[in-house]
Amino acid sequence: MTLSVDVAIRRGRFAVRASFDAGPGSTTALLGPNGSGKSTLVSSMAGLTPPDEGSVVLDGTVLDEPAAGVYLPPERRPIGVVFQDLLLFPHLSALENVEFPLLARGVARGEARDRSEHLLRRLEVVERARAKPRDLSGGEAQRVALARALVAEPRLLLLDEPLSALDVGARARLRQVVRDELERFRGVRVLITHDPVEAFTMADRLVIVEDGRVTQVGTPEEIRSAP
Repeated sequence: MTLSVDVAIRRGRFAVRASFDAGPGSTTALLGPNGSGKSTLVSSMAGLTPPDEGSVVLDGTVLDEPAAGVYLPPERRPIGVVFQDLLLFPHLSALENVEFPLLARGVARGEARDRSEHLLRRLEVVERARAKPRDLSGGEAQRVALARALVAEPRLLLLDEPLSALDVGARARLRQVVRDELERFRGVRVLITHDPVEAFTMADRLVIVEDGRVTQVGTPEEIRSAP
């Protein structure tokens, strides 16, 4: 599985022009300051903000190519997303939130429940399966959001600032949990963050984004030694 992104996206006066590739078996981090265009790229890959030019290709399938009139709606993309603000359904329990993508795809309720409970157990939050999002701690909600993104076994996993809402202590504890789950995941993994510590400890390859442009690509060691 591979991901190839080469897009131009205009949002009012701000424009993002980025080109990068990501492969399976490693985690690629888009690293840059707030407002640099990282979340715009996530939105484009997820199908929420179609690019104005270029293409997004996942495992040989074209998801976006405006010049050819190609646009695959978000619900048809084999993508799991953990958004910065999580976007858990407030009226559903933790378990029901995780089940939702499977039920939406027609998976039988019994199988959906089994798969969801298995993931929540693996992420050490199954005891909170019946709780509503408002009753979850920040770390618990983060694990539920990660389980929901993973449960349908997507080909691409996007994590947009997955730990930004947590305090420093919780962020350090959950960073290892997320890293372990990323290593289990066999598809393409893209982490979006403004935190260099997060990027350097969780990713194998960094794509530096500044002011809507990719300014450097390399391994953590290459970026560290010659920024």
